[in-house]
Amino acid sequence: MRRYLQHFLTATLLFLMQYGVATAYTVELTREEVQTAVAAYFPVKHISPFVMLTAHNPRVLLEQKTGRIGLEFSVLANMPGVLTGEGRGLIDGDLEYRYKTGEFYLRDPKIKSLKLYDVPAEITATVKRALQQLMRQSLPVILVYKLQDSDLKQKMAKRVLTSVEVRHGKLLLELSMPVLGLVD
Repeated sequence: MRRYLQHFLTATLLFLMQYGVATAYTVELTREEVQTAVAAYFPVKHISPFVMLTAHNPRVLLEQKTGRIGLEFSVLANMPGVLTGEGRGLIDGDLEYRYKTGEFYLRDPKIKSLKLYDVPAEITATVKRALQQLMRQSLPVILVYKLQDSDLKQKMAKRVLTSVEVRHGKLLLELSMPVLGLVD
């Protein structure tokens, strides 16, 4: 009987593997974990003859409605001989998964808003364009998380990103995983 059960389990496992049956594996990242990863990229500075910009003090925003990652940050803009202004900006970006390396990146950061205190709107618009260029050059990709090869489930789950969702203040990354990953 034991031998029969062993053959049955082996045949079932081979059948499931043959038809590509997979299960999901979810990586949960808290806002604080994402914050720690992103903070390593700041401050970002740009110095030219016309403007000096510093983006610093980023704060990660996980948007449940859109499922996107945002970064709110402080800005210091100095136009020599013209003005110095401080304010806050907001970046939004797409999450990109690179299955070969198991890495998640915030890609193509775009400035959604910029508010400089006590600075005229036309100068704020000029600073916003310069800041967008700075972000394109300095933050083209921000590493948010890397699957750990030391964790067997994470190593096996590197194949396909199924979904990205923000729920209850956490970033949930769901990956498909071969049925073999069910064995602990």
